[in-house]
Amino acid sequence: MCTPNNEIKFCTCIEGNIHDIKDIYIWILNRYEGSKASSRLGKIMIITKDLENGISIKNITAKLNTENIFDFDYTPQEKDTLDISFNAKNRDEYKYFTLIFKDKTWQEGRNPVFTTISKDIAKGEIQIIYKEENT
Repeated sequence: MCTPNNEIKFCTCIEGNIHDIKDIYIWILNRYEGSKASSRLGKIMIITKDLENGISIKNITAKLNTENIFDFDYTPQEKDTLDISFNAKNRDEYKYFTLIFKDKTWQEGRNPVFTTISKDIAKGEIQIIYKEENT
Protein backbone atom coordinates (compact mmCIF):
# COMPACT_ATOMS: atom_id res chain seq x y z
CA MET A 1 0.00 0.00 0.00
CA CYS A 2 1.35 3.45 -0.88
CA THR A 3 0.93 6.39 1.47
CA PRO A 4 2.33 9.90 1.32
CA ASN A 5 5.59 10.08 3.24
CA ASN A 6 5.39 13.86 3.42
CA GLU A 7 8.16 14.26 0.85
CA ILE A 8 6.89 17.19 -1.16
CA LYS A 9 8.79 19.10 -3.83
CA PHE A 10 7.80 22.37 -5.49
CA CYS A 11 8.83 21.67 -9.08
CA THR A 12 9.22 24.29 -11.84
CA CYS A 13 9.17 21.52 -14.47
CA ILE A 14 5.85 22.46 -16.13
CA GLU A 15 5.91 24.21 -19.49
CA GLY A 16 3.14 26.51 -20.68
CA ASN A 17 0.29 27.94 -18.64
CA ILE A 18 -0.10 25.95 -15.40
CA HIS A 19 -3.73 27.10 -15.13
CA ASP A 20 -4.55 25.15 -18.31
CA ILE A 21 -3.49 21.83 -16.76
CA LYS A 22 -6.27 20.36 -14.65
CA ASP A 23 -6.41 18.02 -11.65
CA ILE A 24 -2.92 18.86 -10.36
CA TYR A 25 -1.61 20.72 -7.33
CA ILE A 26 0.02 23.97 -8.42
CA TRP A 27 1.97 26.75 -6.70
CA ILE A 28 2.87 30.35 -7.52
CA LEU A 29 5.57 32.22 -5.60
CA ASN A 30 5.22 36.03 -5.56
CA ARG A 31 7.53 38.85 -4.48
CA TYR A 32 5.92 41.89 -2.80
CA GLU A 33 6.86 45.12 -4.58
CA GLY A 34 4.63 47.70 -2.89
CA SER A 35 1.07 48.88 -2.65
CA LYS A 36 -1.31 50.96 -4.72
CA ALA A 37 -4.59 52.75 -4.19
CA SER A 38 -7.69 50.82 -5.14
CA SER A 39 -11.42 51.39 -4.95
CA ARG A 40 -12.09 47.86 -6.12
CA LEU A 41 -14.52 45.74 -4.15
CA GLY A 42 -14.91 42.01 -4.41
CA LYS A 43 -15.40 38.73 -2.70
CA ILE A 44 -12.46 36.42 -2.11
CA MET A 45 -12.93 32.66 -2.22
CA ILE A 46 -12.76 30.93 1.15
CA ILE A 47 -9.49 29.11 1.74
CA THR A 48 -9.17 25.41 2.47
CA LYS A 49 -6.62 24.56 5.17
CA ASP A 50 -6.02 21.01 3.91
CA LEU A 51 -5.93 20.10 0.21
CA GLU A 52 -5.26 16.41 1.07
CA ASN A 53 -2.24 14.23 0.19
CA GLY A 54 -0.10 15.99 2.79
CA ILE A 55 -0.71 19.42 1.28
CA SER A 56 -2.00 21.43 4.21
CA ILE A 57 -1.18 24.80 5.73
CA LYS A 58 0.32 23.08 8.77
CA ASN A 59 2.51 20.64 6.80
CA ILE A 60 3.72 23.08 4.14
CA THR A 61 4.58 25.86 6.63
CA ALA A 62 6.51 23.35 8.77
CA LYS A 63 8.52 22.24 5.72
CA LEU A 64 9.13 25.77 4.40
CA ASN A 65 10.34 26.92 7.82
CA THR A 66 12.91 24.12 8.09
CA GLU A 67 14.09 23.32 4.55
CA ASN A 68 14.05 24.41 0.91
CA ILE A 69 11.38 22.36 -0.85
CA PHE A 70 11.72 24.27 -4.14
CA ASP A 71 13.77 22.79 -6.98
CA PHE A 72 15.82 26.02 -7.20
CA ASP A 73 17.78 28.22 -4.80
CA TYR A 74 15.39 30.56 -3.03
CA THR A 75 15.72 32.86 -0.05
CA PRO A 76 12.39 34.31 1.10
CA GLN A 77 11.93 38.03 1.63
CA GLU A 78 9.43 39.81 3.87
CA LYS A 79 5.91 39.70 2.39
CA ASP A 80 6.67 37.05 -0.25
CA THR A 81 3.55 34.94 -0.79
CA LEU A 82 3.01 31.38 -1.92
CA ASP A 83 -0.35 30.48 -3.50
CA ILE A 84 -1.09 26.75 -3.41
CA SER A 85 -4.12 25.22 -5.10
CA PHE A 86 -5.73 22.12 -6.51
CA ASN A 87 -6.55 23.11 -10.09
CA ALA A 88 -9.63 20.92 -10.58
CA LYS A 89 -11.45 20.38 -13.88
CA ASN A 90 -14.69 21.10 -12.07
CA ARG A 91 -14.67 24.68 -10.71
CA ASP A 92 -16.64 23.55 -7.63
CA GLU A 93 -13.72 21.29 -6.62
CA TYR A 94 -11.11 24.07 -6.84
CA LYS A 95 -9.33 24.53 -3.47
CA TYR A 96 -6.54 26.84 -2.38
CA PHE A 97 -4.65 28.54 0.42
CA THR A 98 -2.02 31.26 0.58
CA LEU A 99 1.04 31.55 2.81
CA ILE A 100 3.03 34.69 3.57
CA PHE A 101 6.62 35.13 4.73
CA LYS A 102 6.29 37.55 7.63
CA ASP A 103 8.54 38.20 10.63
CA LYS A 104 11.10 35.69 9.26
CA THR A 105 8.65 32.79 9.13
CA TRP A 106 6.13 31.25 6.73
CA GLN A 107 2.56 31.42 8.05
CA GLU A 108 -1.04 31.42 6.90
CA GLY A 109 -2.04 34.73 5.35
CA ARG A 110 -1.63 37.03 2.40
CA ASN A 111 -0.97 40.62 1.41
CA PRO A 112 -4.05 42.82 0.80
CA VAL A 113 -5.55 41.49 -2.43
CA PHE A 114 -6.63 44.65 -4.24
CA THR A 115 -3.84 47.01 -3.14
CA THR A 116 -0.71 44.86 -3.44
CA ILE A 117 1.79 45.13 -6.27
CA SER A 118 3.72 41.88 -6.74
CA LYS A 119 5.57 39.90 -9.38
CA ASP A 120 5.81 36.18 -10.02
CA ILE A 121 9.12 34.65 -8.95
CA ALA A 122 8.34 31.10 -10.06
CA LYS A 123 5.48 28.63 -10.45
CA GLY A 124 4.91 24.98 -11.09
CA GLU A 125 3.54 21.67 -9.88
CA ILE A 126 3.69 20.18 -6.42
CA GLN A 127 5.20 16.70 -6.63
CA ILE A 128 4.29 14.22 -3.91
CA ILE A 129 6.75 11.38 -3.42
CA TYR A 130 5.12 8.13 -2.30
CA LYS A 131 6.75 5.13 -0.69
CA GLU A 132 5.50 1.70 0.23
CA GLU A 133 4.26 1.28 3.75
CA ASN A 134 5.89 -1.56 5.68
CA THR A 135 3.29 -3.87 7.16
